[in-house]
Amino acid sequence: MKSKPPHSASTDTDADLPSASASVESPSATFDPWAAAAAKHKDSDSQSEEPSSSESSPTSSPQSSLKPHASSVPKSERANKARGEGEKPVNRAKPAYKERSASSDRAARSMGERGAKPSGKRSADGKWVFEKKSDKSPYASSTKPIGLHPRNPHSGRYDMTLLVEVLPDLADFLQLNPSGEQTIDFSNNAAVLCLNTALLQHYYKVEDWSIPKGYLCPPIPGRADYIHYLADLLAEHDVSKHSTNEPPRILDIGTGANLIYPIIGTHAYGWQFTGTETDGTAVRNAHAIVEANPSLSKTEILMQRNSEFLFKNMIRSGDYFEATMCNPPFFSSQREAENQAARKWKNLKGEKGSVTRNFGGKSNELWCEGGELAFLKRMMRESVNYADQVGWFTSLVSDGDHLPLFKKVLQQQGAKQIEITPMAQGQKVSRFIAWRY
Repeated sequence: MKSKPPHSASTDTDADLPSASASVESPSATFDPWAAAAAKHKDSDSQSEEPSSSESSPTSSPQSSLKPHASSVPKSERANKARGEGEKPVNRAKPAYKERSASSDRAARSMGERGAKPSGKRSADGKWVFEKKSDKSPYASSTKPIGLHPRNPHSGRYDMTLLVEVLPDLADFLQLNPSGEQTIDFSNNAAVLCLNTALLQHYYKVEDWSIPKGYLCPPIPGRADYIHYLADLLAEHDVSKHSTNEPPRILDIGTGANLIYPIIGTHAYGWQFTGTETDGTAVRNAHAIVEANPSLSKTEILMQRNSEFLFKNMIRSGDYFEATMCNPPFFSSQREAENQAARKWKNLKGEKGSVTRNFGGKSNELWCEGGELAFLKRMMRESVNYADQVGWFTSLVSDGDHLPLFKKVLQQQGAKQIEITPMAQGQKVSRFIAWRY
């Protein structure tokens, strides 16, 4: 590795990404996410991670084989334990809206389908009529997702014995939980960082990975879920016909020093990634990870020097991306982030809250003025300028109460279709929003 990324015993968990990187032969000529997933995970074990403070951890269960279309779903899955990751309206037809859930997706796959048809339809006067899922909101799910995505390899307890074989240093952090099972202290930054290093090495074949002290160290199961559900979205609504990309090309807004989405997406589906980042240290570290791991050589990293924009100068003339993805800053201030960290610490340790985050995170990774709401409204309004160069715009949404406003903003921008995909990691339920023009 030309410039070794700084390794520290402190942890970071949700990140972003920046600057320019290399290219390599395309791992796949055609886009078939299920076939790709089956090939990638054909011989892999399916033991899983432990609970982190922000994402949930599952109980021990062997991983089911990751086939493109599962004909059946296990009758029961052990529940994951809490982890311890003003514009004028455009006069256009309103977008089709459909909401998905893990259980409905699985049912569809068992019938040999790739998902349900959109629930929105046009009435005689040409307006869209939406099928409400509940009286609360058109976004309220009629069924809650149960557990991780079927192709997610982290759907059981972490096999600590296996992970210690991969990374012997992890043995220094092992301890027994009240049930006598091996685990780590998830309030310990160094332990979380070491666990993530072992997971990335075993499941994603990343041999050289580290992050600078204090940067986000992401809970991997939840990040993998976003990738797998995005693959379902691309398979259900093929946008590759609009480009010559082989394989699909994904734009990761704010990929961070950890480079987590390009790592998972490259290994699971052979996608090629462009990651963007505003933080110079994160950019340099992401470059170092790419240079140290040949499997990531198709990953490009760009430095966004104007933080007022998300897509400008990152989507260049002649570019086409099958999808964009983002894990936006959630908090609106440092104080808000520290209060949340204190509550989480108390839940983990039963002691007076600490403002130390067990997964780390720099200011630009955790908060921005106006928080998630302002960040995503800005992204949605800017996205219309790149409607012809992106198949699907997507982003995680932490606060479900923001969804009705996001839908209104997207309708004003003239989005033709909106999708909300719920995800679950143990007791934590999250979702991502997707839209296209």
